[in-house]
Amino acid sequence: MKIPFNIPFISGNEVTYINEVIENKRFSYSGVFSKKCELELSKITGCKTVRLTASCTSALELAALAINIKEGDEVIVPSFTFVSTANAFALRGVKLVFVDINPKTLCLDENLLEKAITPKTKAIVLVHYAGLTENIEKIVETCKKNNLFLIEDAAQSIDSYYQNQHLGTFGDVGCFSFHDTKNIHCGEGGAILINNKNLLEKVDIILEKGTNRAAFLAGEIDNYTWQSLGSSYGLSEINAAFLFAQLQELKTVTKKRKAFYSLYQNLLKPLKEKGFIDFPETDNNHNAHIFFIKLENESKRDALINHLKKQGISAYFHYLPLHLSEMGKQYKYIKSEKDFSASESEKIVRLPLFYGLTKNEIELVGKGIKQFFTV
Repeated sequence: MKIPFNIPFISGNEVTYINEVIENKRFSYSGVFSKKCELELSKITGCKTVRLTASCTSALELAALAINIKEGDEVIVPSFTFVSTANAFALRGVKLVFVDINPKTLCLDENLLEKAITPKTKAIVLVHYAGLTENIEKIVETCKKNNLFLIEDAAQSIDSYYQNQHLGTFGDVGCFSFHDTKNIHCGEGGAILINNKNLLEKVDIILEKGTNRAAFLAGEIDNYTWQSLGSSYGLSEINAAFLFAQLQELKTVTKKRKAFYSLYQNLLKPLKEKGFIDFPETDNNHNAHIFFIKLENESKRDALINHLKKQGISAYFHYLPLHLSEMGKQYKYIKSEKDFSASESEKIVRLPLFYGLTKNEIELVGKGIKQFFTV
């Protein structure tokens, strides 16, 4: 492809820091670079307590254990999300309740929550699609009113804010991804933000395979033993070293991606004004993780993707709604008058957006899209 969809960012200091890990001869979780990353993430997000995890999937599974999810409990999840959001809770025997999305934000429709809540509901999972979101206040209020945990799947949201507050800090915990498809990464990695202080001790025990090893390492106890269910959720020190090099350049990465995002908006605005496409209008308080456009229907979407492919440009659609999947059909689905999770997912085209992209390449993408509508 002349213009790939994504090339993972490299800061230039990754190898230097990895060599330091090799010299230190400490490779497992909670080494020097793990602590550096957690401190840096705390500064970025404003959350005092951060723990690195092997992935965002691990962070979500950890969250499910921390809030003591049990078989028979119900957890509300948007249907339009990656499968990890659902798996983390389904693994614990939970009855998932899928909820439709707001077509404007592609995030969970807060106006449908009351219909989804039952006496068995234990938590709501809010997914911040593309680092964008709205009306978090209503979701937080609903959780407090019904005594529910709020888990934020902020996989796509590093350096994204809502009313100047970092996403992932509104709920009880926030879960982040540093997969190599994200703005910054370490190949595979994640983090969990613990906003609810009552969950901190549980998180540390679960993270250490269900033992109180963290307290032992802190000198608080003489030995450590099995305390609860847990797993090996921590991030390796080599991955942490790689991630620290990336975190140091986060603001630079975000600034450049936002510039590309704005360029796409300006180039494609005439097509939006004519009604050929649509894309989000934002307050620029996001991290420009994804630039997507929406077409009239699935047929038009597929035709545009094929048109761009012939020109050497990679563009993709995104999630298929979980409630329509073979596994997801067993769970309840609360939808609006129109099934937006299904209809909107059929319209989306994600365009190339990564740090190493050039202005000329974005203009070529814009040109290719304009040609599609003039043929």
